[in-house]
Amino acid sequence: MIAGSEGAAAYTGSAPRDEVQDLHPGAWLAWLMAASVTAFLTSNPLYLSLGLLSAAVVFVAVPDSPKKRMMWPVVLIGLFFSILSIPFNVLTGSSGPTELASIPELHFPRWFGGVTFGGPITGEALVTATLRALTISTLVVAAAAFNAAVDHYRLVRLAPRSLAHAMLVVTIAILVVPQAIQHGRRVAEARRLRGWEGQGLRALPVLLLPVLEGGLERSIQRAESLEARGFGCGVSKGDWRLSLAGMMGIGLCVWGAFAQFYYGGGFAPGPGSAPFALLLSGVGLVALAVVRIGGVKAERLHSERASWRDASVIAAAALSVLLVLALRAADAGDLSYMAYPELMAPAFHPMGAVAFLLVLAPALVLGGSGGPA
Repeated sequence: MIAGSEGAAAYTGSAPRDEVQDLHPGAWLAWLMAASVTAFLTSNPLYLSLGLLSAAVVFVAVPDSPKKRMMWPVVLIGLFFSILSIPFNVLTGSSGPTELASIPELHFPRWFGGVTFGGPITGEALVTATLRALTISTLVVAAAAFNAAVDHYRLVRLAPRSLAHAMLVVTIAILVVPQAIQHGRRVAEARRLRGWEGQGLRALPVLLLPVLEGGLERSIQRAESLEARGFGCGVSKGDWRLSLAGMMGIGLCVWGAFAQFYYGGGFAPGPGSAPFALLLSGVGLVALAVVRIGGVKAERLHSERASWRDASVIAAAALSVLLVLALRAADAGDLSYMAYPELMAPAFHPMGAVAFLLVLAPALVLGGSGGPA
């Protein structure tokens, strides 16, 4: 792998070392996992609002950089579609006793999905749709803060050898949209300097072709760069099978955890349940891949050590998840709030507030901040 930040920028699209933040990528990864897990484990609007606010504060606190400026459009687009999902979910399926309004119904045939558009609009459906939008918004803002702050090259170096290739591919895929947005801005600026005054939707066809051409050119250059560095060479068929098993294990872990907390009927329904078996199977596959293949073999000019800031962020992330799990295990704090069958105000527990406010940890240790360009 490349030794040096300048080479890393070409390899993964990340910023040079002097432009990235001073938190360890492992700390950022722990923070992202905590922000995502806590958002998934609750449907209480009070806690979700705190989680969204905390993620937004962390994103704003990330020092200004080209990567952060590229993430602002992603955040705005994500928030737009999450808000747009509220009326869409309400108009395509409302139920509940609290009727707020009623609009004419439009029934689609069964071959077209059998969806009914319109009808009575209930408060229960509106609250449920808003909760989903809050969850999506929290995940979007947290992912944007993570990608704006972390050095993806340093993050890839932390991956075990069994998952290193997959991590690199995922990293390149994540950076496609921000790079396309940045390239579109450069194209628009160059055309404005030449006297072009196109605006709005009419300007899209003129900008689309140069952006696609630039994306294709970058893809070819990146593929040639990976080939020149021997990407994927020296990996045996057994290693590939183990790598695939590791990726399948991660998928089973996510699937099992989701089923455990949303369909399993409790925090730990028992070793005989299907969600628990999925979770154990995923952990076993990941452990097998990591142990059999081992870590990444790379020459490193220096070793990164976690500072007290990194340790504090990791500790806050772990404590946040543990508090939410404790509340869920004790069935306290109304984490599994439901607007059905009767619309009521959600309960609030101070420990739940502390859990979601702990997501603010990176904002408290970061030195810089910046707004949108």
